[in-house]
Amino acid sequence: MRPDPDIAMDAAERLRCTPGLEAQDIALKVIDGTVLLVGIVRSDAERALAEEVVREVPGVVGLADDLSVWLRSASAPPDPQIAREAVAMLRHQLPEQIGQLQLTIRNGQVVVTGELDWHYQRDLVESTIRSLRGVALVTNQIRVREQPLK
Repeated sequence: MRPDPDIAMDAAERLRCTPGLEAQDIALKVIDGTVLLVGIVRSDAERALAEEVVREVPGVVGLADDLSVWLRSASAPPDPQIAREAVAMLRHQLPEQIGQLQLTIRNGQVVVTGELDWHYQRDLVESTIRSLRGVALVTNQIRVREQPLK
């Protein structure tokens, strides 16, 4: 029997290398040779392809599919794509503060938490996220540190 970590690495690599799959939106876990797939796929065909690819991995004895099919609309990208774009933009605009922020995205609704030094940074984060395609609502819960009086 093949070790679970080897099966997981092989399955993840095959998913990444399969044309037609958006593998960055698929996660997997292996327990006793059974693979659990979770994440988002763009169609039933993409779901079937992911299942087929994983079934062909040596050592896989079972497969549980918990993938959600996201139906593409012209106006709204899936939450993982919004998250990647938001983090990339914030990393560019506030490179030293990105580690102090946390984003939670569900159905296009973004909650931002963390702590920053200045109000303009807090406002910049909110306006940057609000400008992204697919963002329906931004809840800004960033705290601003008190600055000592000089």
